Amino acid sequence: MSIIDGLETTEQVKTTKDPFQMIVGQEHAVSLVRSAVKQRRHVLLCGVPGIGKSMLAKAAYSLLDQPKDEIVLRYDPLHPDRPQVIVNRPTYSNMKKTKAESRIRDLFYITPDRLPFDVSIKMGFRCPSCGHISNPEASVCVNCESEKRFDWAPGESYHGLFRMLDVVREPALKTITALEEISGETFHITYERVESGEVKVTQQRMTSEEKRQVASQNHQERVLVALDSIRYIRVSGASPVELLGDVKHDPYGSAETIGLAAHQRVVPGAIHEAHEGILYIDEIASLGSYQSHLLTAMQDRIYPISGHNPLSSGAAVRVDNVPCDFILFASCNLENLKNILPPLRSRIRGYGYEIMLDSWVSKSQEIINDFVRFMSQTVEEDGRIPHLTVKAVERVLEVAEEMAFRLDGQKDALTLRLRELGGLIRIAGDIAVRDGSDLVLQGHVQQAEVLSKGIDESNLQIMRHKNQESAISRDYFF
Repeated sequence: MSIIDGLETTEQVKTTKDPFQMIVGQEHAVSLVRSAVKQRRHVLLCGVPGIGKSMLAKAAYSLLDQPKDEIVLRYDPLHPDRPQVIVNRPTYSNMKKTKAESRIRDLFYITPDRLPFDVSIKMGFRCPSCGHISNPEASVCVNCESEKRFDWAPGESYHGLFRMLDVVREPALKTITALEEISGETFHITYERVESGEVKVTQQRMTSEEKRQVASQNHQERVLVALDSIRYIRVSGASPVELLGDVKHDPYGSAETIGLAAHQRVVPGAIHEAHEGILYIDEIASLGSYQSHLLTAMQDRIYPISGHNPLSSGAAVRVDNVPCDFILFASCNLENLKNILPPLRSRIRGYGYEIMLDSWVSKSQEIINDFVRFMSQTVEEDGRIPHLTVKAVERVLEVAEEMAFRLDGQKDALTLRLRELGGLIRIAGDIAVRDGSDLVLQGHVQQAEVLSKGIDESNLQIMRHKNQESAISRDYFF
């Protein structure tokens, strides 16, 4: 049954959220990709531009289970420039329990004399010498006349050299947040001065996840790849930093108290961020010499992170054994296959699939229905163009048939170069918006056909010739 029968506009077409059902005319490739993800195999997608290679890779990610590993870096006091790698495996049931935990929150007021000793000093109530309680407005203790914290006036807020030399005292704080243990539970406690002279106290119980984060900070740890991070990573491979990671430069290196510790300066590469997920490399042949590093990561499933700039302090830092167990999805045009490193291509063939995608598909009622859904999906995803009328849909189908004949020499077929076809729909939609139309009409599609063809080389040569002639004429008359 034709989906067009009884249709007025593409707004009536029911679209899908299943990423695989959004891929048109690549049933063979979809079947192989599903199998590859299930068995954790690498995939090389080959074909002309705009036929859905990146859509296949992204759809494959939807089949993966949630990651189990969280990659953490730990400071090593014996070797500051060699941070340790810790792989944590918290369970999602524990995470859900953390989110569901009830958070006890209490609010009450107390007098300054009931504050913890150090808190009352910082808030300007208590004298650090004799412990006497006085107002925060007083700069000295009324009992022993020792200096204490007080509320600065606007003109007394000195900075710069005075602060550095400790000439100016710290001001009294109006709000303090601290962690305290109460009956075996850890609480966030907030103390806030109010106008009545009392202190408002808010206490809130910490969740187990917050406790874990605090413990990590106390042990000088840093999460490199979080458990809930997106593990579908798309890269171009334009630089080694993007693919392999790096270590930021610090002019003080890892010097204690001055420089930033090495584990705080490590930047994960795409191969590490894609651990347990999918690393999609568009035009893998453009990686050049970095293909050998990618091959090593695929073989070992671990890859060190080090600084790439020899003049940077990061060059002295190296993090060994960083996990990078990913599924590689790579795309390539047919003419660039020869530029892929032979051992890398052998690795993909030996542990995965090379898939040639189709650029056209034979016409059938089922395929036509898929194309109509594609048009509706394009309008919804764009969000700025109106839907198409039936006449406009029929014209787009005619263009798809013409493209299959012109580009692939196939009759009674439709093109699968859906990126270009989507561009035609968007241009037609823009023209409809310009004309103030609520729908994309057949005439809008016909106007868009001219614009969607882009710049043709033969037309460009004619334009250059005309421009040269006009330039000669201007020079002659002037």
